[in-house]
Amino acid sequence: MYCDFWNLTQAPFNQRLDLEYFFESEIHEEALARLLFIADEQKKCGVLSGPAGTGKTLTLKVFQQLLKRTPHQCELIDLIGLREEELLWQVCASLRLGPALDTKLPQLWRQLSDYLIGLQLIQGRQILLLDHVDQACAECIPAIERLLHIGNQQFPALSLVLTLNNLKTTHLDSISRLSDLSIELDRFEQETTERYITSRLSWSGCQTDLFSSAAYKEIQAASQGIPENINQICDLALLAGFEQSLPTIDADVIKRACHEIKGAPVSRNRISEVIERV
Repeated sequence: MYCDFWNLTQAPFNQRLDLEYFFESEIHEEALARLLFIADEQKKCGVLSGPAGTGKTLTLKVFQQLLKRTPHQCELIDLIGLREEELLWQVCASLRLGPALDTKLPQLWRQLSDYLIGLQLIQGRQILLLDHVDQACAECIPAIERLLHIGNQQFPALSLVLTLNNLKTTHLDSISRLSDLSIELDRFEQETTERYITSRLSWSGCQTDLFSSAAYKEIQAASQGIPENINQICDLALLAGFEQSLPTIDADVIKRACHEIKGAPVSRNRISEVIERV
């Protein structure tokens, strides 16, 4: 919509989980190093936590891509809304064990147990990335614990990496105790936020800085340093700048974008009106 006006090859702040747009901040670099440590050192369980929108899912996808260069087998499963039987079916299907649609829970456990024990005999390694564990049904937590105890505990064939927003949630205490390594993605500080924005613009062909210093400070305050929020604010700000034919984005434009996000648009130069005309 606004790319031609700003001389961009593509929208820089889309929310797609595209590996091309992975910004390896110091925080994300450390998280990837710890994830690789879990894989290389055959740790049984690692927990990747952090506020929603800090990039946990994208970090898992990057980690999965890195593991393609190694002997490790790796599968990513999203647990949002899953019950125990659905979780086990998804795991078996991801491991190509061929579960039928009507395979019962005990048979799913047997298939998975046989597979992991066989994997140990050939000294194979399987890594399961379980995303959004805190958004699965509560019955999945004991199932994850059971997964961690299948087979020989001294030489495990299976490693789990779990993502969740808050490690201190009461019903996840058992997961925290079983974890060999805790990895946290924190919010960006001001300097990192600015580098993140300029990197996204650069990847989209931008040759100049489109945001003023005051705008950067306003973005940091409004987004609380969370990349997903930064994307949303910057995307609407570029739309507003296009509508007003602005040379750069200032703090006032950022404030109006934040009003729109909160559902309380200001009276003049409403971004929502620009969207409606498209």
